[in-house]
Amino acid sequence: MDEAIDQFQQYLQRRYPKSNTTRSYISDLRVFQQYTDKPPRQVTQRDIAGFVEHQLAEGLAPKTVNRRLACLHQFFEFLAEEWEDENWPNPVVWRTQRVREGRPLPRDLSDSEVEQLFAVIDQPRDRLMLGLMCWAGLRVGEVVVLRVSDLIPSHDGTGGPRLRVRGKGQKERIVPLTVALGQQWAQWLVQRPATDSDLLFITRRNQGFSTRGVQERLAHYARQAGVEVGCHQLRHTFGRRLAEGEMPLLSLSKVLGHESVTTTQVYIAGAGVDVRADYEAAMQRLEGQREFLPPPVLPSPRPQEPPVAPLPGQGGAGAEAAPPDPLDPPAGIDWSHWWQDLPTWLAQPIQQYILFQQRRWKPSQVAHHTRTRLQTLRQVWHWLVEQRAVSSLETLHRADVQAYVDQRVSAGVAASTLNRQLRDLWAFLRYCAERGVSLSPGVFRIPRSKEGQPLPRFLSEADYLRLEAHVLQVTSGDGRDARLERAWFYLLAHQGLRLSELCDLRVRDVDLSGQRLMVRAGKGQRDRGLPLSPTTTATLRDYLEVRGPAWSDTLLIDRQRPLRPDRVQRQLRHYGQAVGVHVSPHRLRHTLATRLVNVGMDIVSIQRLLGHEKLDTTRLYARVYDATVERQFHQAMARLATVVANPYVVPLPLQAALGIDPSLVHDPYFISLADQALDCV
Repeated sequence: MDEAIDQFQQYLQRRYPKSNTTRSYISDLRVFQQYTDKPPRQVTQRDIAGFVEHQLAEGLAPKTVNRRLACLHQFFEFLAEEWEDENWPNPVVWRTQRVREGRPLPRDLSDSEVEQLFAVIDQPRDRLMLGLMCWAGLRVGEVVVLRVSDLIPSHDGTGGPRLRVRGKGQKERIVPLTVALGQQWAQWLVQRPATDSDLLFITRRNQGFSTRGVQERLAHYARQAGVEVGCHQLRHTFGRRLAEGEMPLLSLSKVLGHESVTTTQVYIAGAGVDVRADYEAAMQRLEGQREFLPPPVLPSPRPQEPPVAPLPGQGGAGAEAAPPDPLDPPAGIDWSHWWQDLPTWLAQPIQQYILFQQRRWKPSQVAHHTRTRLQTLRQVWHWLVEQRAVSSLETLHRADVQAYVDQRVSAGVAASTLNRQLRDLWAFLRYCAERGVSLSPGVFRIPRSKEGQPLPRFLSEADYLRLEAHVLQVTSGDGRDARLERAWFYLLAHQGLRLSELCDLRVRDVDLSGQRLMVRAGKGQRDRGLPLSPTTTATLRDYLEVRGPAWSDTLLIDRQRPLRPDRVQRQLRHYGQAVGVHVSPHRLRHTLATRLVNVGMDIVSIQRLLGHEKLDTTRLYARVYDATVERQFHQAMARLATVVANPYVVPLPLQAALGIDPSLVHDPYFISLADQALDCV
């Protein structure tokens, strides 16, 4: 293995001179070598799969694991070509071994955090060094290689200067600088020690900065300011600000030095400029439609309330390390009772499969997903073992699975439930097949039941307004619990969060000054940014006044522990019972979407607000029989009735264009229909 790695290193140095790629790839290969030091030709797909599982068990992020997989894939491709062996299969199979990453959005700072950070930076060198990342979007590696001669002064002396930047992949670009950055550049050159080096930033020892050195300077100021920030977050903040300023996508891509505009699009998604405009307009229309309920009046924060104390481990010198997040499931949960009465040949692979999946689920959802998967597998396999006498995985056939499906259909099980059970069974069987179990291909060929397309269940406008009025009445006090109740209610009712997203929110995800909320790792591990309604902003500000310190940075805290999903479900159900409506967190989400459709919010903006992967999912709300359809129907019928009632004032060509039969304009029955339509308006 050592000889093969040395050959690969020489190849990388030739292909990527003056790049960190070689060092990163070789480091990843050494990690794999520590896991298994087999000769390259003896490495199998099972070895690669085991390495992936080992990395996930060590707590590495999916992005890191996939980067190492990419390194291994290129390594084995190089060896096959170098050793001229076209028949040597690459043991890295992306389709089955790649870990799902989701769609994370860039992590940036709020405007108030930026001001807080730069307020403590007093050295001109450091202020310029960090400012080039925050207000010019430079990477930290681009900052450390800047030269004094890279500055291009303004032609007329009125605008800001420009900067020649040596970017990623040895690609150069020209970046415009603000006038303020140009002035800071000049101030630093006045104080910069005389040296033969042309590097812009030098240390007290007259040496150039390393990337680590810049990161340490930022960490020093971040501790003083009490904020959590990395160098790349400053660059993300710059990209988000320009996106909010509606800078065209191609221009933003050039300034940031992205090779592909798809990389730049995440900043547009994070800023959510069009979603914010559509959402704010829709919420204003909803507030304007209130007929019998005034706008929510929230109690003012008490002036004597002390400020929120910093969280343990959240900034500040000497901060003690935080204990494990109480939201994380205990590692010692015993799930064995779910499979203890199953045969050994089945219990062992089920246990291994559950452990395999747990590393891919969000920590807060491990217990829920584990319970539902085990419940399904236990039910299916108990029936197969007892009713079909299946004695091993290899003896399972299509007829056995089809018999189970037929039995569940005859028992009246819903099609959606049966399809979910099939998906869980197939996922388990594919896991076994990938690990060498010989399975009959027919078990995967069972046709799924047709589910239909049920419409979302939502509250009518009158029911929602009664529910909201009751919640505000019950939580009218200014105590901590009342403020917490109002906060989670409006996060569901005005922001459309899923229950799991609500309970996973962190303090750092909320930007009250910018009225923004970041939902991290939502459904499908996708991030999204949301605009906050004025009411939600007010309730969160009200709640944060009394949140107090906790051992977790989870936003919603109940009795010093993260808010539990079952508590929200139970309390919301009680609120609904008090006003005679059936309501759940997901029904509030459906209600918000329907209300936004009814006031004409763009369907694509609603899709992005709710975090739907497919637009067809959002279009279900547009199919609901809503106020918009009803209003437009009555308007159309009124126009038709006017034409029918006055046929002589309408030109004959227009009657033909409207499709009005001249023989019907005096028909008593047709006229009565028109009169009924007019009465509806």
